[in-house]
Amino acid sequence: MRETASILPWHTTGLCLVTNTSNMGSRVFALVIGIDQYKSGIIWNLESCADDAQNIKRWLTHDLHVPRDQICLLLDAAATKRNIEDKFMSHLVNNPAIEPGDAILIYFAGHGSTVQAPPGWYEHGHGDVEVLCPFDHDTRSSEGRIAGISDRSLHAMLRDLREVKGDNVTLILDTCCSMTRAREDAFVKRHIRHTITTKATPDDLLSGLWRSAVVHKKKSAAGHGFTGASYDSHVVLAAAGTGWTATEGKAGGNFTTALMTLKDTATLHKLSYADLIGRVSALMDDHQHAVCLGRHTDRILFGGIPFLPDARYVPIDSYDQDKLHVSAGAIHGVMEGTEFSVHQHNRRGSLNPALGTYSVVEVHPTWCLARCKSPARPVAHEGWARITRWNNHTPFRVHIKKSFLSILRRCRLRRNLPSDQEKAASKDGIHLLRVKSAAQADISVKLRHKEMVIERHDEIISTNCRRIIHLPSERTSSDLKIIDAAAHFHLHLHRKNPQRPLLGLVTMELFQLDSSSWGRTSGNLLVDGKAQVVDDGKNSIYAVMLHNYSDRDLWPYLAYMDASGYGITMVYHPVSASSVPPLPKRGSMVIGSGSTDSEALSFSLAEGTDLGAGFLKLFVSSEFTPMTFIEQGPSSTAVVKATGTSSSRNSQVSSHGELWDSVTGCITVIRKVEKVG
Repeated sequence: MRETASILPWHTTGLCLVTNTSNMGSRVFALVIGIDQYKSGIIWNLESCADDAQNIKRWLTHDLHVPRDQICLLLDAAATKRNIEDKFMSHLVNNPAIEPGDAILIYFAGHGSTVQAPPGWYEHGHGDVEVLCPFDHDTRSSEGRIAGISDRSLHAMLRDLREVKGDNVTLILDTCCSMTRAREDAFVKRHIRHTITTKATPDDLLSGLWRSAVVHKKKSAAGHGFTGASYDSHVVLAAAGTGWTATEGKAGGNFTTALMTLKDTATLHKLSYADLIGRVSALMDDHQHAVCLGRHTDRILFGGIPFLPDARYVPIDSYDQDKLHVSAGAIHGVMEGTEFSVHQHNRRGSLNPALGTYSVVEVHPTWCLARCKSPARPVAHEGWARITRWNNHTPFRVHIKKSFLSILRRCRLRRNLPSDQEKAASKDGIHLLRVKSAAQADISVKLRHKEMVIERHDEIISTNCRRIIHLPSERTSSDLKIIDAAAHFHLHLHRKNPQRPLLGLVTMELFQLDSSSWGRTSGNLLVDGKAQVVDDGKNSIYAVMLHNYSDRDLWPYLAYMDASGYGITMVYHPVSASSVPPLPKRGSMVIGSGSTDSEALSFSLAEGTDLGAGFLKLFVSSEFTPMTFIEQGPSSTAVVKATGTSSSRNSQVSSHGELWDSVTGCITVIRKVEKVG
């Protein structure tokens, strides 16, 4: 019995994958709070908490690639006690997008304080209760005076979160609840993230307690506070433990500044929480001691979730004394003169500087040999490589139309696109050339307010897809990204083996399936390389049938190329090179059988669109090779990635009999028109 499937939208117009939702990759969700300005006139304001919160958000979005809608940022007046608690529930606890095991970050920068404990709060005697100070701390509200968010409340909140979303929760506190070891002068006090609570009472503390917290749960005062004990609900990284201070300056909190320095100087994907806090403490002043507590401090930061493998990197190892064996070849678009940067690892979001630049000197179907451009550097023995210059012999030609609305933006774009062949060929990335007329160009672009209008002159695209498309863009940087994506799309769409060793021996068919039985409900829709499917609003599903009439077992890789937005996503990729090739000689296979490694396809149109088109591009090879390398744009989390590595170097050094080829099919999607009357 097949498991329940769901539809995953992809780009503005194009492909959706039908897959089991449990296969969706985990993500990072964050509630980030920074408070400089306080409502109470008695509490002195801070100067860098909001900046710290913004820096944390920037780290998440820019370095860890967390979507902006997965981050809730509360600054100053927005960070009231009620709003913090409401956002904790709506953005984290009740957020249907968060699945158990996803990484959750709660960050707080602002004042800490203490409130006298109510009778019976502690097992023996009296004491003070540590609290985080929201914007309206120690002021009166309609519900009474605000006594902050107590340690008992926050721990109860985190237990509630763990019950529904799992224990991959990180709590970062750049605050302190004590000044007992600080100097007494006013200047130092104003740089400490602590304030005295003057009006809130023990009764206010009780009335503001989190709903699931036990009101009179007696406990020892020795183990109280945000850093007094280890919990299995979360790991806490705190700027200072109980009795220590957390300071700030104009550049930021001492703790957050050290954390941001560390992420730019260390490979985070290798650091556990315990390792990380030791490194952060070493970067701070002697007066401040960071703390890490929790039952899972041996885990990698955020459970390692944001540090996923980056498909743009391919494995390398040493070939001889001066050359590297790189697991990318002609099937990927590599040619002599292609340049790679070499790196220690292939993880996103973790420091990964280039160790050297290598130029390809010999190309094989699925691998190549490269020599270091700096002979003095030692040859790397293993690691990862990423293309820095494609060296495509035929440039991607761009014509920039005149525009009166975006003259300056057009001038900047012209400066970034060389019109000289030699200058264009020497630049990093893909070979782009600005030409004078549309007749010479692959695309013509016109800049308008907040968009780029692209006219495609390429025969395959202009014949089968919309000739003119509009893509959102308002800056030169995004203009260049679109053109670069169009150039890569063009490179991969047109790439084929000039020898065509499998011409007519490997074919591709497309069938519509019944969404209940998954049986075929149509004949082959892909005729002469073209298919037309109808978006009937019912999420109709399809399967691809591959036939291999050759006498070689083959490894297939199927990509969908969305012509409406230049995205490329692998629809099917073999899981491991250690298994038998999935497409046997004189045999066939189905992509879309409904199993976890063979998702069905669903073609849909964006709202308001009546026509769309894209391409199914099938690559096949006689040796396994990672092909996620060619993906670009927002890739689906359901795509099956290659988890194996290339075959051993000894089996590939001799490319005798090794081959590759490709098959392309154009898919046109039209919207079903309901008959009137």
